[in-house]
Amino acid sequence: MPDNTETYIKVLIDTLKKKEKVLTSLSECTKQQSQLLEADEFDTEAFNSIIEKKDILLEELKGLDDGFLDLYERVGQVLKDDPSAHADSVKKAQELVKHLTELSASLTAAEERNRSGFAIRLSQGRQKIK
Repeated sequence: MPDNTETYIKVLIDTLKKKEKVLTSLSECTKQQSQLLEADEFDTEAFNSIIEKKDILLEELKGLDDGFLDLYERVGQVLKDDPSAHADSVKKAQELVKHLTELSASLTAAEERNRSGFAIRLSQGRQKIK
């Protein structure tokens, strides 16, 4: 196991970088949804298309999370037993995790704003029907 530890850490870091790209894509989709919600005319087809894209991205994110956790289970104890042996790589991974946490929090806040905006849009649509 110790001979493969650096390789495992590299794969963990690569996984975190892929997760960053997926979260960034999700953030872009959320911004697009926000713009659609703020438009004078609501484009249901475009909104639904973004939802489908986000579903694919969320599945990809879940796969990355699952793979990360599986790999961390293999290497985690070695890192805990001798943290100084791979300090630089571990620090890089920790910085990425911190950044991903910030991205996730920002995305969650944007999603909540969109959820509220969507509820308002639905309410307006119901009023038009009456």
